Parts: sequence; structure tokens; C-alpha cells
Amino acid sequence: MSRALLRGLGLLEALGDEPIGVRALARQLGVDKGALSRTLVALADDGWTIRDARGYRLGPRARTLGASAEQRAVGGRAALIARTLSERTGLNAYVVLLAGSGVLLLAAATGVHVPSARGWQMRPEVWATAGGIALLAQLPADEVDRFVDQDPWPLVGPAGPRDADEVLDAVAETRAGAAACERRWTSIDNACLARPWPALDADVPAALAIGGFVEEIDRRRPELEALLDLAVAPGITRGALTAADTSLSIRRTA
Repeated sequence: MSRALLRGLGLLEALGDEPIGVRALARQLGVDKGALSRTLVALADDGWTIRDARGYRLGPRARTLGASAEQRAVGGRAALIARTLSERTGLNAYVVLLAGSGVLLLAAATGVHVPSARGWQMRPEVWATAGGIALLAQLPADEVDRFVDQDPWPLVGPAGPRDADEVLDAVAETRAGAAACERRWTSIDNACLARPWPALDADVPAALAIGGFVEEIDRRRPELEALLDLAVAPGITRGALTAADTSLSIRRTA
């Protein structure tokens, strides 16, 4: 095992849920403050640490390693709601967290009425999916700016946002209460709706998304948005989501 990896693991071991300043952490570890600061910035960019006004603390990716009972409960709840939503709709359901400068998939459930993977591509940009838009909608405006400060602007799929203004408009609409929506952004066949899920984890922005064929999402959009609203409500249970108002019942296609 490399010494650099061991140093990185030791650094994560020294962090916790409460922020600690770089100077205090450098003194605690007996390392150079400048080198430590650069390492912490790199770890934050990849979601291993989180930086705020008071210093650094463990990020969402680090919290998946040796997670506490409370953290495991968050992951379990995310998986339960995603699975229930997928079973209820027949569509894909995802739970994502903001991890540094990227998105961490916390839970996923595959539906039966969904597009194939043809044409799908993984994108590094947070704003390239409806789930990412829902995550950005939970950040202050000045923090969102750093995610769209890209030149040249990357092209995303058949119909992705053409510039930063389109992304900022989508974020503003979601912040105002609309569901985040992507249509043919990363795949010609795919559409997705997402809602912010602040009740899942108080420390990290989270979002719940549901995706499938464009035509299916368009046809069932009011129903799916209502189900998303219910699913992200504080205290929602599997039973309540499964037995929601029959006006939201699913008419599956053969």
C-alpha cells in the first residue's frame, strides 16, 4: 500500500462530523499546513470532505466507509423509497447526493418500463441531469455559479442545456417549487423528473429522481410529480407511498 494512500486514510480518520480548521488539523497530524490544505481541497472536489466557514469535515463519500448506524439508516431509507417508487410506477428511481464537485449515486431501483442503455453516457457535470439540477437548487446562488463556470461550454446529449443561463433558469425554477426536468439530455429516449430531498440528510443536499421513456414521462408527468412530492415528504413511509390516493394509480402498458 502506498504511503500517499496511507496518509490520505489517516487524514480521513482524523476528520469527523464537526468541522476542524486546516491549522488545527495540521498541528494534530504533524504535517505541513500548505500540503494539507491542497490535499483537503482535492478531497473536497471528489466528495471525500466538505468545506464550510469553520473548516473541513467528512464528506458523503467518506461517510459510506465504516458508516455509523445513523448514516446506514439514511442509505437504507433512500434505498427503500427508491425501490417503492420504482415498484409503484414501473420506472427507474434514483437517490443522489452532492459529493464535492460531483454527484454520488446513493440508491437506485430499476423499473420495467424503461429505455435501454443505447445512447446513454455518463456525464461529469452536476447540472447534466434532473437530479443534479435538484441538488444545485438547494445551494446558495454564488455556490451554483462555480458549477456552471465552464468555457468552452460542454455539449450534453441530444438536447442538453446550451449554456449556463439555461442551467441557472432550470435551477431557479426548481428552487421556486417546480420539479427539475430533463428531456433527451443524455439519451435520445430518456426523460427524468427530480425533486430536492432535504429531509433525507441535513448535512448534504440530496435529490430523488424518476426516469423512463420521454413519452411515458410526458404522459404521466402530473402523477409522477405528485408521487415525488409525497416521497420526499418528512416521515413518509413505504406503506403511505404504496397506498397513495388512487387518482395516482398506475396504468401499466403491456
